[in-house]
Amino acid sequence: MKYKLLALDIDGTLLNSKHKITKNVNKALNKAKEKGTVVTLATGRFYGSALRVAKNAGVNAPIIANDGAQIQNVYTGDLIYFKPVELEIAQEIIRIIGRYPLELQVFTKDLRIYAGKGFRLKKFKNALMRRYLSAAGCYNYIRDFVFAPVINAGNLENVLKIMEEPPAKLVVNGTAETMQEFKNILVKEFSGEISMTTAIENYIDILAYGVSKAHGLEILSEHLGISRENIIAAGDNYNDIEMLEYAGLGVAMGNAPDIVKDKADMITDSNDNDGLVKVIDKYI
Repeated sequence: MKYKLLALDIDGTLLNSKHKITKNVNKALNKAKEKGTVVTLATGRFYGSALRVAKNAGVNAPIIANDGAQIQNVYTGDLIYFKPVELEIAQEIIRIIGRYPLELQVFTKDLRIYAGKGFRLKKFKNALMRRYLSAAGCYNYIRDFVFAPVINAGNLENVLKIMEEPPAKLVVNGTAETMQEFKNILVKEFSGEISMTTAIENYIDILAYGVSKAHGLEILSEHLGISRENIIAAGDNYNDIEMLEYAGLGVAMGNAPDIVKDKADMITDSNDNDGLVKVIDKYI
C-alpha cells in the first residue's frame, strides 16, 4: 500500500455542513485503519476544541492542532511538539491591536483567551442562528465551540496579564480595510518572526515563524517514520494549501475555494457528499 498516513482537516472536510461525521465517512475511516493506515487530524482549532472530534473519528495517531503549532496524543495527553509565538512578540502585537477596532482571541495549548466578554453566549447565539444544523449538529457545534475551555479577559490589558506563557497563536478579526492595514504592519514589523494564515474571511491567524499545518505534518510523519510520498492530506481552506502541497497526494474538497483546488493534486466531492469516502475508496 502506497499511502500510509491520512491527514484530515476538520471543519469543511471531515465534518459536513451539519457539523457531523457521516456514517459513510466513519465507515471508510474504519476500513482504512483496518488496512493499516494511520489517521490523524490537522486543524486550526486549539487542542481542547478538536479533542471530541478526534476521538469520534477514532484517530490512531497524535493530532496536529493550532495550525501546526501543537502535536498531541488525544488518548494519553502526551505533547509531541509545541512551537508557540514568542511571548514578547505576542505582547507587542497585542499592543498594536489596541490601536484598531479589532477582535482578539489567544489560543494556548489547552484553551482560548477572549479579549472581550460573553464569548460562550455569543457562540451559543451563533449556533442557534445556524438553521441548517440538525439537532445533533447543533449540539455538536455547542460542545466544540461553546463548551470548549475559554477565559473571558474583558479587554486587551487583561489578556496581557492572563497570558503568562507564549501562546500557540493569536486570532484577529475585523473589517476588510482594517485587517489589510493591520496585516501590512505585521509584515513590516515582524518579518521573519511570525507566520500568518487564514481560514475565515477577514481573520488572521498569527503563528510562530515557520509554523503551518504542512510543518506539523512533516514533524508528525518523521515521528511516525512515514515518508511524505506516503501521505494523503485533505482540506478545504487557505490554511490547508501548504499541507496539500507537502503531502504525496494533496486532496481539495469540492467545497473548497478555487485557489485551494488549484494547488491540489486532485479534487474530490464536497464534505456534504462524502468526498472523503471517494478518496479512501480509490487510494486506500
